[in-house]
Amino acid sequence: MTQRRALLKRYGIALVLLAAYYCIVRFTDLGIGCPFKALTGFRCPGCGVSRMLIAMSKCDFRTAFDCNQVLFFMIPLFVICAVVRVVFVPEFLSPKSKFYRYSTVCAIIVLLAFGVLRNIFKF
Repeated sequence: MTQRRALLKRYGIALVLLAAYYCIVRFTDLGIGCPFKALTGFRCPGCGVSRMLIAMSKCDFRTAFDCNQVLFFMIPLFVICAVVRVVFVPEFLSPKSKFYRYSTVCAIIVLLAFGVLRNIFKF
């Protein structure tokens, strides 16, 4: 039960920060610029996430997909895993499990490949 409370507290804080950032971006046109793009001129794997989340909140999924194709699919998977982790507390989603480590490495590889490919092919 203690682990569930700690997870809920962590996810709750993240959700409040995300909601605050959403409100700032949505209603003031302010946002966090990409330091990687500012320094190199290339888009990082996370570029477009703010625009993607704003578009998703308006149910404009085509625009959301165009903003960041990989995270459009990865973020819902992360949310599903977070919900499963809080509700069922499965061992395979604990940070010490092989599944968790391998899936994290796979996600990093996919994001790095996407970061390279999106700058080569301009998608």
